Amino acid sequence: MRLLIRYMQSRDKAQHEFDGNVITIGRGTDQTIQIADMSLPLLHSKITSSGRDLILTVSDGKSFAVNGQTAKKQSLIDGDVVEISGHKLKISAGENGFDYLIDVELDSEQITELKSRFPAGLKQIKAPRRQLTWALFLLLLGIGLVIPAVGLYVGMDKIRDIPLVPDDGVWLTGELHQTHAFMEDDCTLCHTEAFTQTKDEDCLACHQSVNHHFDTEIFGTDYEIGNDCADCHKEHSATDSITRTDQAGCTSCHSDMDKAGFDSELRPATDFLDDHPSFMLSMHEWEASEGWQNTRVALSTDGIQENSNLIFPHDVHMSEEGIDGMQGVEILSCSDCHEPEKGGMQMKAVTMEQHCSDCHQLTFDLDRPDRVVPHGSPPDLMRTLREYYAYQFLNGDNEAEAPKQAGGIASPSVREARRPGRVARPKVISDMIVNANADSSATMTEQANAYIDARVAQAASSLFEKQTCTICHEISKSGDSAVPWEVKPVKLNEDWMPLAEFSHGSHENMQCSGCHDAVNSTESSDVLMPDITSCRDCHGGEDSTNLLQSNCVTCHEFHLEDQRPMGALIETANRDSIQKLLDLDRSTDEMVKEE
Repeated sequence: MRLLIRYMQSRDKAQHEFDGNVITIGRGTDQTIQIADMSLPLLHSKITSSGRDLILTVSDGKSFAVNGQTAKKQSLIDGDVVEISGHKLKISAGENGFDYLIDVELDSEQITELKSRFPAGLKQIKAPRRQLTWALFLLLLGIGLVIPAVGLYVGMDKIRDIPLVPDDGVWLTGELHQTHAFMEDDCTLCHTEAFTQTKDEDCLACHQSVNHHFDTEIFGTDYEIGNDCADCHKEHSATDSITRTDQAGCTSCHSDMDKAGFDSELRPATDFLDDHPSFMLSMHEWEASEGWQNTRVALSTDGIQENSNLIFPHDVHMSEEGIDGMQGVEILSCSDCHEPEKGGMQMKAVTMEQHCSDCHQLTFDLDRPDRVVPHGSPPDLMRTLREYYAYQFLNGDNEAEAPKQAGGIASPSVREARRPGRVARPKVISDMIVNANADSSATMTEQANAYIDARVAQAASSLFEKQTCTICHEISKSGDSAVPWEVKPVKLNEDWMPLAEFSHGSHENMQCSGCHDAVNSTESSDVLMPDITSCRDCHGGEDSTNLLQSNCVTCHEFHLEDQRPMGALIETANRDSIQKLLDLDRSTDEMVKEE
């Protein structure tokens, strides 16, 4: 039986719920319905339930009245009024899940009389009230004025060392965090209104560039937990961090995003070890019509591949036997190509010029293995080759004096393709050319143009189809006669998990192979990112005992880089305030004109 009991004399109409089969009524403090009347016994009567019926029974020698009729036992129904020594209990049908509602109306005269029988005060104990008042006044004066004044002269540190003597710790909330230490003692920088907690506007006055957690244009600014800056950032805190780090602040929404009121594809998470979805990767996909597109894919997806358009087998480069390099056989390690950025959060980009060119020299002329072309787009490469051979022709290239075939065109030499030679200091031909186009425009003959065209065609064919570009790039024929080859664009994934933070610096004592199985990777399309089970070998949840305790903020930031700054709230508030002032001025002017 569920009942709702209400006391009608209470200022706030105090009420409490009862769930049971027996309600006791009496003066005792342990009674379900207490009536503080000295004329009543500790236990006066009981209300018991029989199915949905209520039965009121009284103890020996006592009685009550129901609807004006005296009784010692009575069934109660909706609308009955029970009177006990002037106090009334009205029985009503319940609602909102309650079987009955009992309104208790106490006789105020009886209750007041009872209180007057037990007076308690200084007068009753014959205490010297005036003397106590002065003593209390002097005590407060000493605590609030004398002791702080003494501390100004002798130093508050000495006051703090005296046992049982109150010091400034009575009113100081604590030292500022080191990030705010530059504010020193100017409390008004944060507390712009006296005796009030710091407001969001006070924080954002300095932290205007701090970004939102999600798209406020779509979801608004209701964060549930974290709606105010002070919900997650506590100044004058005893902890070392000014930022709240417990995972409850995150899981209040992320345990069930549907209840949070957001239409999101994010999956629920409450604990890294026990309840966290598999990792999501940001993958690049090339679309000829739209360029590079970014998609989010679960790492657990079967057949997942990286489509960077680069041909690169890790197992060949990581072979224990080594690979051919400029100075002979070289044994590579991960750090030869993958170098952490300062701070260790991300890896520096891998580039052809810095990491590949020592072994993969872009030679193009078999007679000049010390000459290389710059790494670039096919149109730039063709233009550079033409400028180079024009430069050679104008500067007395020996090949130009070679025996001519019929038609007067130099016969280019033809050799089998071979690996680029090991040259200590290869020369990029674009660095050698000086105004070749300007000179050739005035001096190029038909014979010279034919010679240059033949040499460019031979060199470009070797580059794109035989020994250089095709080693690492996917190349196809194009319909352009000037540049008959097309190289698929390459884009390496530099941030697989942009919504997570991972520091290589804090994992520098681990072997790369512990997380990335590059040694056994035969295709550049292999995704070598570790899954969540790999991380759980060392990391547990917030309450783990035998693993590293890791909460949400260990790997995730609250303020996201791709969201707009929270400081825009101040600008909006200022605009609204200015608009209200303008509207007030207009209304005032109109009133003056009317008068």
